[in-house]
Amino acid sequence: MGDEDIMKGITLITKGRNTCKTLETQLKELLSDRVRIRAFYIDGGIHEPVADDLVIISSQTIAGEAKKYILPGIPIVIARRAINYKGLEKLLIIPEGTDVLLVNDLPNTTHETITMLNLLGMDHIRYHSFYPGIADYYRAKVAVTPGEVDLVPAEVEQIIDIGVRTIDLTTLVEILGKLGLLDEKANLLSICYINEIIALLKKVQSISESNKQIKRQLQAIINTVHDGIIALDKKGNITVFNPVAEEIFGTKSSKITEELLRKVIGDIETKNVGEEKFVRVRDKQLVVNCMPIHDNSEVMGIVYTLKDVTEIQRLEEKLRCRLREEEVYARYTFDDILGGSEAIRSAKELARRIAVSDSPILIQGESGTGKELFAQAIHNASPRRQGPFVAVNFAALPETLLESELFGYDEGAFTGAKKGGKAGLFEQAHGGTIFLDEIGDAPLSFQVRLLRVLQEKQVRRIGSSRVIPINIRVIAATNKNLKVLINRGEFREDLYYRINVLPLRIPPLRERKEDILELAYAFYRKAFNDLPPFPPEEFFRLIQRHLLNYHWPGNVRELANVVEYLVNVCSSNLPTPNILPEELRTDCIWNVESITGEILQVFTEIGKAHRRKERVGRRSLARRTGIPEGRVRKALTILAEKDLIKIQKGRRGIELSPRGHHLLEIFNTEMG
Repeated sequence: MGDEDIMKGITLITKGRNTCKTLETQLKELLSDRVRIRAFYIDGGIHEPVADDLVIISSQTIAGEAKKYILPGIPIVIARRAINYKGLEKLLIIPEGTDVLLVNDLPNTTHETITMLNLLGMDHIRYHSFYPGIADYYRAKVAVTPGEVDLVPAEVEQIIDIGVRTIDLTTLVEILGKLGLLDEKANLLSICYINEIIALLKKVQSISESNKQIKRQLQAIINTVHDGIIALDKKGNITVFNPVAEEIFGTKSSKITEELLRKVIGDIETKNVGEEKFVRVRDKQLVVNCMPIHDNSEVMGIVYTLKDVTEIQRLEEKLRCRLREEEVYARYTFDDILGGSEAIRSAKELARRIAVSDSPILIQGESGTGKELFAQAIHNASPRRQGPFVAVNFAALPETLLESELFGYDEGAFTGAKKGGKAGLFEQAHGGTIFLDEIGDAPLSFQVRLLRVLQEKQVRRIGSSRVIPINIRVIAATNKNLKVLINRGEFREDLYYRINVLPLRIPPLRERKEDILELAYAFYRKAFNDLPPFPPEEFFRLIQRHLLNYHWPGNVRELANVVEYLVNVCSSNLPTPNILPEELRTDCIWNVESITGEILQVFTEIGKAHRRKERVGRRSLARRTGIPEGRVRKALTILAEKDLIKIQKGRRGIELSPRGHHLLEIFNTEMG
């Protein structure tokens, strides 16, 4: 007789498909070599009477319904079910006290599963029943289910499937006994269950070791931070008291009582989370903050952080030193401002006197005259010389970035904001000087907030409600006539008077001609690290007159550029006039002979009127020179095109331009 003839058969009947598949797999792993196994589930329909050597019904709950499909006289075993041990590890990581839905197919199986989980020690979770047809249930964000994922309500955010409950050990023993296979399969059955328990124990041990490691790491962090950390549980017992806290209080944690702690740092209510309180402990000034420890909606304790104000000051000073290393400092002094002319000496002397003050300074001067050089020199001669020097150029900053760059922003203030936020330039200048260059280009809409910051000496970051006090000295600079801008409505008058407490005018290069060669020599030596191939006097000898007669609209910056140009194109030869940039070589404005005839006569008469401080117009010029008014008009047009005069409307008449002033000086010098 073959093996197939002696094989017995069993039929499994369950309520749903998932349970059917899981229990069928469990039975096949144990019995498929000796028993033929069939499986049906009621929800899928059973279309023929069930007859076999043994019928297994998955639970007592469906026994009445299942027996309708079984022929009389057939042996039946109603299974007792156990929690799937392999799924229990998923429950171990759920925080204690978490509310979860326990989802199953029927009320009885749901309550039975909850009872089993609690008996197995998974009682750190609060379970709430859910099954199809339940009218009222707890709305939880997490659901635990033994394989019935399809039944979980849609609003649940996290589903933890611990797997279908399997047939328990006692039922399997009963099945083996009825089939006459108990002696043969007993060892295999016990090995399978012991292996599952050992695997679970290993998982528990692994999680325990992981928790111990996390605890050790957390303890190391608490012990190495620079702040004092004190934690209390919900009963007021001290659970953490790190070494910094021990140093602050001057005693070990074992000697600290809640009464002493309250006496020293006072009561900080948890409703005022994030609120800082200043207290003195022994010889230290502290900033105390508290944060409640929440477990869901319940407060389980409080953590206090204690910051030593002197430590904050030390770190702030360290940060400022780093900022200085990143060139947030002034490099130049008054010794770097070259020139012996009366104009530059007077400007430097005034700058030295106002440097010791803390009042705002407004530096006015044309582009390229060295306004930032003066600002840095003033900072380095002031009591704030150890603090930062932060420069802001309004002409270079787009209007959309002005507020975030100057005032900073909090994390999440806008799309793209850096994590942790960013300190603005006003904050970076704390304790030092902020240089507001080209302030005449500040948008009118921005000037209101700028004025408020300068008046109140505090800033508020974008996206924050907290104001930050700042201690700064303001130096502003412009190459524009701010009074003209005020008249046009382009600059606020109140802001002008706020920044123009100590005015300082930087003379243009044409007003300090005696400094031109000294500056040119310095730029030349600097290009060769003070070892030039020719002596400076020799290098500039052939072009000296051109340098002195040129108008220098770009001032010192333009002179530096011309010297750099000459150094590059005359590496081994002396420069001659024909090698000079075109504007120095061919600009007829500086060629005395190019202003001749009636044009010269008109120009000279304008100069005489200027010296007498008289207004002059087209008709008065015609009368004084004897030149017909039409030809005077033509001469004025040519002089205006050469930027020698400015033709004003109304009573102001005709004025000399800066170029005209300079050319008049040349005439006076070369023509007596």
